[in-house]
Amino acid sequence: MTVNEPQRLVSTLGKRMLADGLTKGTGGNVSVRADDGTVAISPSGMPYDEIEPEDVPILDIDGERVAGDRKPSSEFRMHTDVLRQREDVGAVVHNHSPYASTFASIDEPVGPSHYLIAFIGDEIPVASYETYGTAELADVAVETLGDDYNACLLENHGVLATGATAEEAYEVALMVEYCARIHYQARSVGEPSLLPDEEIDTLLDRFADYGQTQSADEEGSEPTGDDRVPADRLSDLASHRSAVSEFGREMLHQGLTEGTGGNISAQADDLVAISPSGMPYDEIEPEDVPVVTLDGEWVAGDRKPSSEVRMHAGILRERDDAGAVVHNHSPYASTFASLGEPIPASHYLIAFAGDEIPVAGYETYGTQGLADLALEALGDDYNACLLENHGVVAVGDSVAEAYEVALMVEYCARIHYQALNIGEPSLLPGEEIDTLLDRFADYGQDH
Repeated sequence: MTVNEPQRLVSTLGKRMLADGLTKGTGGNVSVRADDGTVAISPSGMPYDEIEPEDVPILDIDGERVAGDRKPSSEFRMHTDVLRQREDVGAVVHNHSPYASTFASIDEPVGPSHYLIAFIGDEIPVASYETYGTAELADVAVETLGDDYNACLLENHGVLATGATAEEAYEVALMVEYCARIHYQARSVGEPSLLPDEEIDTLLDRFADYGQTQSADEEGSEPTGDDRVPADRLSDLASHRSAVSEFGREMLHQGLTEGTGGNISAQADDLVAISPSGMPYDEIEPEDVPVVTLDGEWVAGDRKPSSEVRMHAGILRERDDAGAVVHNHSPYASTFASLGEPIPASHYLIAFAGDEIPVAGYETYGTQGLADLALEALGDDYNACLLENHGVVAVGDSVAEAYEVALMVEYCARIHYQALNIGEPSLLPGEEIDTLLDRFADYGQDH
């Protein structure tokens, strides 16, 4: 059998699903629609790390096998029914990710306690229980998705995620699990702050093209002044662009973000290297990193800068001590962001950030309003803050320093979260915090 691209994608995403903890054993399945209307789908009962492209069977849109030696997944009806009913869907990812499946097992939708819920809709709804592999399960899944949702939970079962492409469907699956985790953790220690309906409507409009990778040869995507940046200045930025690329990978691999979320910037005089918009971190090379001014004007590079360019440029412009900004969606810190609660001094390493980790009020991502609130929360005294229903901003003299602050924010958030789960954390007194802040002024410097 000649292998096609959808078969390769099914094989690849199955391996990723297992590696990323979205499923266990042989549970779950992936399908991708080909240009000719046929559907490549995971084979039944085969370990993901053993599935090669040639093992992936091909079905017609009605679920009949037309190629391949392997039996298709038992959930083929659900996949082909979704693909047949939703013309905007080109791929389906079904998994048993643990936090999302927790809400599936209590038959409760995941509410909008984090703005990334907009990958899915105004919530993550639940399809009522039916036996796996049946036409009845396919029917309730299609009904629950309707035309408005990109994912749903399957009661007592798992998750169904969709997207126009295989990569988009997989990122939706990641965001389902991420939002479920934040909602679960926030629920376990408090009452999550839920985004209002009007903000959800705003987010859904903006998410129509969220994270799309754009290059300078696309219409309307031109840097405003390549000729204003001499070659020697771009050469001066080489190490900064490399740092943005390198620490973006670190941020992903160390669990500080999921998918393409978050962004990093590094300043060199009046220019700033910043993460490109919507590009997977593992694919970002230094030459992909765009350059903006301290006013946020895009002046060099082939990739469009991050949607959070206003926040980065504003902080670097106003904070003389900051040479870099790291923004991420780390899960424990984002839990407190979704509660709207600062993280107090239950661990001495809080001094990396200040006497606490404060919370900036909620504003829509990428707006000047969010940039203003982040800068206000940081002030002159804090090296990090939470963004309500969103994530974390950390600053430092260099990308390496800002990244370490981001790591310490997530560490302190985790310690505080775990302490709250079993008791009442002991908080350091103000005078000890003052001592720590003095000592941390040169923490880690060689002597």
